[in-house]
This record gives sequence, C-alpha cells and structure tokens, in this order.
Amino acid sequence: MDTATLVIALTVLQEGSIRGASRLLSRPPASVAEGFERFERALAMPLAQHAKGSFGVTLAGETLARNSSGLLDSVDALATLARVPPEGTRSWAAGHAIPIASLAHFNAVVSSGSIRRAAGTLGLGQPHLSRRMARLETQMGCRLLERTGSGCEATAEGRRLNEIALELVDGVAGLTVPAKRRFARTMRTVRLGTIIPIGHESRLASRLARLVAEWRREAVAYDLLVSATTAEDLMAGLRAGRFDIALMDTAMRHRRFESRELFSSELVLAGPKAAFTNPAVLLSLLDLHFIAVPSLRSGLRQRIREVLDPLLAQTGQGGRQQVEVDALPIILNLVMEHGYLTVLPRDAIASLETELGILPLPDAPTLSFHLAWPKAGAMQRVAALVEAGLAMGIAGSAHRTG
Repeated sequence: MDTATLVIALTVLQEGSIRGASRLLSRPPASVAEGFERFERALAMPLAQHAKGSFGVTLAGETLARNSSGLLDSVDALATLARVPPEGTRSWAAGHAIPIASLAHFNAVVSSGSIRRAAGTLGLGQPHLSRRMARLETQMGCRLLERTGSGCEATAEGRRLNEIALELVDGVAGLTVPAKRRFARTMRTVRLGTIIPIGHESRLASRLARLVAEWRREAVAYDLLVSATTAEDLMAGLRAGRFDIALMDTAMRHRRFESRELFSSELVLAGPKAAFTNPAVLLSLLDLHFIAVPSLRSGLRQRIREVLDPLLAQTGQGGRQQVEVDALPIILNLVMEHGYLTVLPRDAIASLETELGILPLPDAPTLSFHLAWPKAGAMQRVAALVEAGLAMGIAGSAHRTG
C-alpha cells in the first residue's frame, strides 16, 4: 500500500466515479482504475461493482467513503508538509506513491534515534534502511533527519512527518489487518452458489439448511458460504470464479465444468384454491387467469416456457396474460392473495398444498436440479461432500476433508 493508491481509491469512493476522480486528481482514468483495483485487492473485498460499463459503489465502499475523511486529511497534511499549495494537495498525493511501509520505518527511526538500531529492530539491513530514508526525504522535498553523535534526530519537518506518518500507518493498518483475516478465511471457504428457494418452507431450503448444519456439525476442514441467485448469475459466477460450486435448476454444459443431476421435482400448475373447486379444465384456467412466472434468467422459467407456451397457444392468448416477476416469494403472494396462477415444482410448494389448488400438467414434466463444479482443482472431493449433504446430510469421518 502507498499514499497514491490510498488517495486515488478514497477519492473514487467519495466521487462514486472513476472519471470524476480522474478529473479531480488530474490523473488518467486508466491509472485511477488501476489504483482502485490495487486498493480492492489490498482490502480483499469488493468496493464497487463493474457491469457493462457502469460503476457502482458497494455498501462496504460507501461505508469506507463516509469514514475516510481522517485518512484524506492526513494525506493533505503530507502534501502541505511538502509545500504543495492547498488546491493541489490531492493531485500531488495521487502522483507521489510513498509506501506506507516507508512511513512506518521512519516512525521506527525517530523512535529509536538511530538508523542502525531501527534496522536491527525491523530486521532490515542498515544500508537498505538508509536508502529508504533518503528516498523519503527526496519525495518530501525537505530534510527530515539530522545526524548526531549517537545516531540521528528528526528535524522540525521530520517531527511533523512523524505525527502524520503515525496517523497514516495506524489508519491503513485498520483497513488491511482485517483484510488479511478475510483473505485467510477466503482461502479456506467453499463458496456454494444456489438457485433461490421459493421460501423457508420449501424442500430446497430445507436441504440447504441441513447441508449447512451438518457441515458445521461434522467440522469439515473448509468453511461453507451459501449465496442464492439466478441460474444465469450462477453460471457467470462459476466461470468468473466467484463460486466454487453451484446448485442450479439447469445443466451446466461447458467443457471446463462437470455437472450432475441430484434430484428432480414434478412441475404443476398452482393457483387459488377456489379456482380449482370444480373439476378443473386446464385450458380454461390458463385462459381466465393471469400467470406469474419467474425471470428468463432462471432455469425454472426456461423449463416453464417449454411446458406452458404450447398450452397458451391453444387458448388464443398467446402468452399475453403472463406477468414476469423476478422474486419467487412475490410470485407466491400473487397466487395466494391476488388470484394468479403459476407453474412451480411440487416440492417447492409441498407445505402449501392445503392452501393452494394444484393441477398436474400434461406428460408430468419435471424440473431437474444439478450440481456443477470446475473439473480442475480440488472441487471433485468438495462436490461429493455437498452432494452427500444435500441428499442425506454429511455423516462420518469418511466424508471429512483433509
């Protein structure tokens, strides 16, 4: 970490824009973007989302931006000490990469009163530390240390730099020490992506909860992080390495990945119970009601299209009564509270069958659930653990990772 990277990243977060920070700091957008990425890597957390040319600060980034004024004040003080006019302090700091380690080493030299003694404490060679202090004086444009009979002491500028350096070193440590813990945790965490369960009462949610509980109970060597999203995002996440393994409602057909079907569930038409009181005629139901369907980004919707489109073509509606909602709990609410129909796996609504009308569909179509993981690396063994946990719970030491 260095002061240029720090001021670039914090300015980006406060401006909410790479280009805005670029103009403010008088730096090329490419170098600002590179500095921001270095800062994200140092903190081991995403501070912004980059998608299709857009840039959005994450919640963690917004929090850091709100709490970064002290660090930026210290950077401004550093530039002031280097005799930079007030209007140019940030652009000067963005162009002068002073390593935070050099500032920490300067603190050690001032504290010990000797480059030799500080080098011994730091475990560095004395010539190396001397060169680093000389480089720091060059960057600051002023004399920072004066030789004495017993070593050295700070000049007036050196004493002021020592104060600023302490603030910066402590502030950056507050950011990067937790990052090191996050990095260590990430290295031993299996990131499982999964499709979004209908609700807490669905069998998929029950399987996932049992997997997490058994995983922890059996003290598997890796931590398990479960994140729910759409099939489209799961596929993209696997390819980009955001997920180590994924449970999807569609098969992953890619040469870099293995995909295995774990279980399946019959697709059924569900709706308000009152609409199913008489012997239900499928086409009439479809003709008379709006139909809530999930987003096209889900494997479930792809399967629903295969099943539902031929039936809707027979009603003459041509699918105009379909309402797309990218949130399964809202779909259930539309069905139970507003008289909509939907098509869902029977397992997903098993606990709601007494409250809903259910009608089988022609040829009893099913939705299959697949586990996918990269062929390379150690994911084969982890996949076996996840598969066992989703099927019956992780049992016995034979399933533990080494």
